[in-house]
Amino acid sequence: MRTALILILGAFVIGGACIALLGPLPGDLTVTLALQAAFHRSPQWAEILTDTAKPPLVVATIAVGAGLAYLVAGWRGALSVTLSFSVGWLIDKALRAIIYMPRPSSALVDVASASSSSGLPSTFGLVYGTIFGVSMFAATNSKFSLAIRALAIALIIAGASARVVLGGHWASQMLVSILLGLAAASGALAMTDYIRRRRRATIR
Repeated sequence: MRTALILILGAFVIGGACIALLGPLPGDLTVTLALQAAFHRSPQWAEILTDTAKPPLVVATIAVGAGLAYLVAGWRGALSVTLSFSVGWLIDKALRAIIYMPRPSSALVDVASASSSSGLPSTFGLVYGTIFGVSMFAATNSKFSLAIRALAIALIIAGASARVVLGGHWASQMLVSILLGLAAASGALAMTDYIRRRRRATIR
């Protein structure tokens, strides 16, 4: 749970700065413009990745995440993905009820699809953080597990980049959301580990 608390603290610090400024943090504009210059305004890969965090494709994303987690941590990993995603869904609903943060403005960057909803939290960031964060934290030091961890990290980074390049969120908004998602993943693993230890103690 210590890892989860550290991640939550980081999210609150960065998120607090976002709320205080009511706009992009220093570096957000530079990152967005750089990504859009590299990948153009609305690359197809970014649109496809965005769709994987929305119904109905999010079901497939959960299945992939659970599969990866199972490969490194067995049933505990797969169960943690379901638990983590559920917590992320609750976080998303709760924060959207109390926070409104502007998304990137078309006056500053290219915006593929304008939206009036809050830019913080990012539902996408929470979805990818909760689903693939489990594999990140559950992986051991074996080469196979490290490869799964690298894949999970790559998917999170690619997804975050997709949302930024489309002008859907500022990089800071994505970072806060991913940190919260990772915190949920870490907490879910701690919970399932507790359940496993209790079960073993009961059997003995």
